Amino acid sequence: MLQAKLNNGKLITPAMFPRQKVLELKSGKHVYFCPVCGERVILRAGEKVIAHFAHAKDADCPTIGGGEGAYHEQGKLRLYQWLRNQGLKVKLESYVPEIRQRPDLLVHVQDKRIAIEYQCVKIATEEIISRTTGYQQAGIHVLWILGDKLMKRRGSQMLRLDSFKKALIHQYSPEYPLSIFYFCPLTSKFIKFQDLTFINTHHAVGKLTISPLRQTNLRELLSKAYVSKGVLNSIWKREKKRFRLSRKYRVYGREKGWLNWLYEKGVYKEQLPSIVHLPILSAYLLKVPGWIWQSQIVFQVLARVRIGGIVSLSQCIKVTKDDLLSPEDFSLITSPMDPILEYLLLLCEAGILERTSETTFKKISEIQLHTELETAIQTDSLLIDTLFKNNNH
Repeated sequence: MLQAKLNNGKLITPAMFPRQKVLELKSGKHVYFCPVCGERVILRAGEKVIAHFAHAKDADCPTIGGGEGAYHEQGKLRLYQWLRNQGLKVKLESYVPEIRQRPDLLVHVQDKRIAIEYQCVKIATEEIISRTTGYQQAGIHVLWILGDKLMKRRGSQMLRLDSFKKALIHQYSPEYPLSIFYFCPLTSKFIKFQDLTFINTHHAVGKLTISPLRQTNLRELLSKAYVSKGVLNSIWKREKKRFRLSRKYRVYGREKGWLNWLYEKGVYKEQLPSIVHLPILSAYLLKVPGWIWQSQIVFQVLARVRIGGIVSLSQCIKVTKDDLLSPEDFSLITSPMDPILEYLLLLCEAGILERTSETTFKKISEIQLHTELETAIQTDSLLIDTLFKNNNH
């Protein structure tokens, strides 16, 4: 931790002092105490270690949970100074006793409290959910910012997001784009990834914005940014073409099972209808990529219904239920969408279905398998044009 109390109860933050002052504080002339449990703590500082306090190994303090190292401490301090420079009331490592949690930073903005967690190592999804819901129950808004070293970039508009990072996707309202925030203490830059859409289980495309700390305030950090329709159109056309043309010599798990399932139906990937593998904003709620669960809906539900027949949302959920994640796993998303309903609505735009009620749809067009690869790619492109023309994304 960066702060401790002196005998007089005053909080002290050695990391903000010049090197000579830190050495004086470390000389043994002073005694320091944990602001939470009141036990004595030790000031540690060195050439490569930012000045911080540590409990004894046998200390019994609710805040002890394993430090994240100098990178984390440096980033936390920079963010603290950044918020103070904006004239905001901010506390460093403030303990919230009613929920027994200590956010890295606790900011007061008018009548709101915002807990900022600067996370630089992977933790269990269950811990993210527990800490987030704890703040929410205490009426505290929460912002998780990841250390830049955790970012896995795949080109200018794509990131790799594992289950840990997926749990840190923010959406403060239905109108707010899906967002993830990063900060690098070494370059003093924020990296904001917004309006993201998953093209497969772990890769998402979105709007990547990099901004210097000194040129950004809290409001700007939380502002909305979107990918243009034209860019999304191009990305998804390339993705659909890649999907058609890609050849994997070795496949495993669900992908192998899915290909065998298609083979049993006498269908090859190149023949799939263009309505398989469409962009779904809430695809983070699925354990498998879009081409698997969407083809299940197409072949196990839609293809079995005659023109004029009714397709229900519950039918489609039934064939995909084993691959659906619980919205409760995404505690930072306040109004999760239903990916199955979202897909059925896209099929309405594609001219396959017509909505008849909140949960039912009428089939108005047959689903065609492709016989030629070139025609499939052309039809994919035309469908993407239609969807992004109609979508107010």
